[in-house]
Amino acid sequence: MNAEVAYAYRERKAEAEPLGEQAYNLRALQHLKLKTVVKESHCSPAHDLNFNLEDRQCSNLFATVGGNQATVYDDMHMGDYIAVVLNYVNTQTDHTKGGDLISCAWLNAGGCSDHPHGDAYLAVAGSCGDICIISIVEAKVVFLLKGHSAAVIDLVSCSARPGLLASLSKDGNVRVWDVPTETCMASFAADATALAFHPEGNLLVTGGRKGVLYTCHLPESCAGTMEFFGNSVAKKQKTGMQDSRRQVLEMDGEARHFEAIDCMRILPGNRLATKSGDGRMIVWDLAAKKQISCWKVPSCNSKGGYKEVCKFGSTSQGDYICAGNSIGDVRVYDVSSGRQVALVSPIKISAPVRACGLSEDCRHLVAVLGNGYIFRYEYRKPSSAEEASADESPAEESEED
Repeated sequence: MNAEVAYAYRERKAEAEPLGEQAYNLRALQHLKLKTVVKESHCSPAHDLNFNLEDRQCSNLFATVGGNQATVYDDMHMGDYIAVVLNYVNTQTDHTKGGDLISCAWLNAGGCSDHPHGDAYLAVAGSCGDICIISIVEAKVVFLLKGHSAAVIDLVSCSARPGLLASLSKDGNVRVWDVPTETCMASFAADATALAFHPEGNLLVTGGRKGVLYTCHLPESCAGTMEFFGNSVAKKQKTGMQDSRRQVLEMDGEARHFEAIDCMRILPGNRLATKSGDGRMIVWDLAAKKQISCWKVPSCNSKGGYKEVCKFGSTSQGDYICAGNSIGDVRVYDVSSGRQVALVSPIKISAPVRACGLSEDCRHLVAVLGNGYIFRYEYRKPSSAEEASADESPAEESEED
């Protein structure tokens, strides 16, 4: 921990202790100000952004993918600035065709690396269908997963299972991978546009073009002995998903999706958050099979298909969700109620937000929009007058249907 981080921790502790953790996080979100704008060198839209929520010790890292590049940034150790930790260019080699990158996901790397102080793994994939696993410590690709015949549009990891990854390609092919052995453990077809992996490793949820959600139950052997449908990992075989294991996810509640699902995440507490291209967001209780909250993100455009996808982000505990729209605004919502608690807007640019994310302590919100722009909004401790003004003028509520 350097001097900048130590100072930030002391300041945060001094301010948070009298308020309590929840009240402090809310206060931070309500006083976000634009601080930093970064233009990435690929000068094309960035399609994904993810904070590392898989490893608390590496929660300072976030990654973006755009053009043929993946970039990892340090969001903490440079004080008010962000630093580039790693830049990966997906060029053609003897092993992969290279090309544009579309999706990224952090993996639980526990037990997968021999480095004495641990490592962080980032999975990236795109137009060629190959999935590259990048070691942050070694700054190179350490595993390569081959099998998709179309562009990979979504990657999700399993929090409780080191090295377990699921991928979705544009042609609807879903694959489950054991990363350390570079093994495809299962492959099946689905009318899917987005994917979520249950932390326990026993359930996949897919969302389709008409807003229908499916559950895909994985056998216990997948979460236990590393055998999938009776095939040993060592044999490097794959099998098809039995139709009986895929079922429509029926939930109680009035809200439904009618457009293609463009992003979904399973939050702590067995909750599923889903977003469709028209901006409708719904949070479900998977155990009780009922709706928790529902809201509409204003000014979302679903007419451009995958090119208009706006992926949302969440805090590690799943208390807040941030989501962007087609004109560059990013809103933060309380998951339990659907109430909007913050709104931030870019300057000198009006372009779709492709993805956004929140830091673990809610002090930073990062969004990618336009041709490779990263906007970083930071918490600035308000003056007494600003606090009074905020209390009198609560955050704007989201649009209702």
